[in-house]
Amino acid sequence: MVMSIGCHAVHNANPCPASFGGLCSCGMGYSPYDGFKEKKYTVNCTNTGFTNTSMLRDLPEKTEVLIFTGNSVPVLPFNVLNNTTQFDYLETIDMSNNHIRFIQGKTFHKVYNVKNLILDHNDLEITDKLERPRIFSNFENLERLHLTNAFSDKINASEYLLSLEDIFYESDLIYLKILHLEQNEIWSIGGNSKVFCQLQELEQVLLGDNRLIDFDFRIDCLHSLIYIDLERNMISRLSDQAMADLDDFMKSKPRLEIKLDDNPFVCDCRSKNFINWLNTTSVKVKNWENYKCVDGYPKSNIGKRLIEVHELGCPESSRRAKSGSKSSFHDDHFENDGHHHYFGYSSATIGAMAFMLIFTSSMLLAVAYFHRQKIKELVIPYWDFATRKIGYAGISNDETPQEVSV
Repeated sequence: MVMSIGCHAVHNANPCPASFGGLCSCGMGYSPYDGFKEKKYTVNCTNTGFTNTSMLRDLPEKTEVLIFTGNSVPVLPFNVLNNTTQFDYLETIDMSNNHIRFIQGKTFHKVYNVKNLILDHNDLEITDKLERPRIFSNFENLERLHLTNAFSDKINASEYLLSLEDIFYESDLIYLKILHLEQNEIWSIGGNSKVFCQLQELEQVLLGDNRLIDFDFRIDCLHSLIYIDLERNMISRLSDQAMADLDDFMKSKPRLEIKLDDNPFVCDCRSKNFINWLNTTSVKVKNWENYKCVDGYPKSNIGKRLIEVHELGCPESSRRAKSGSKSSFHDDHFENDGHHHYFGYSSATIGAMAFMLIFTSSMLLAVAYFHRQKIKELVIPYWDFATRKIGYAGISNDETPQEVSV
């Protein structure tokens, strides 16, 4: 009797449809997606071991939050939810960490009121024939799109960024405010600089924990933008073009904040414009007073906060000073060109290169000395032949051989 009562109580507390196999929880609960502010009807299928989504066809119509994470579903099928049911209350879909590689173009229906879509930590492939430009097209009121670590490592970031631009164009996400693209191994956006331009209401673009070396995408088309996160990338300094674009944006939108924390800033003569910009720009660079030099010249700059740096030298300036020569184009290029990362080496790098050169030369000389007799036997016949060829060529060029004085 006690066991039957206990089971009955659990069944009432977890009224999921039978197709969920008792592996999910269904009922009212505080939602982490709104900061636990209020209770919402939540269906939670976390780490259930599901390898398909067939049970989601029976998702209760009153569901407000769907959590389907930690499973293994490489392909999301057509109509992943029952397309005959109106999910008027559904606000959040979290399908992160499911090893999803492919989302069909007609996967989601009746999701008009979803505001929060989370696809973090998947293996999405959205290039070439696997691209489905309308995968987000039914999310008519989507406000937050989470694509952190969402794409396959097998595909170059520039390829899926190009496809993402097409997807944004076809999906008409006119209410999207926040876009997460952290941890996606993005080295550059440059070739797809207009990738965000279709998101007219975009307020925040988060690109932290990538490999970006500069801010290189267009924002003049984003009239609602107020926040750019570029923390923990590979930025040694912003280029002149990037700084100019940010300042120009502020003329029409005086409310922009950018975050550059934990980037490997270099403090040498090439950083002069960047440090001056940090001190004078009207862009709010969050917490910039605490940014530190990871490398620099002179080496005493390393470890200093950028705000404390007063001497900015070039790696070759001391050599030119000894020779009394004037500053060359190389220096001017260091100081004025935005493409800073192509020039200059640290002393450690130069020392390592010199050591390798000396070591290799020594090994070659040692080998040559050890085999000197064989080398002599091989070289002398070719030398004699070559000198004879030169002599014949000289004679053929003149009717009469020139007398050579010895």
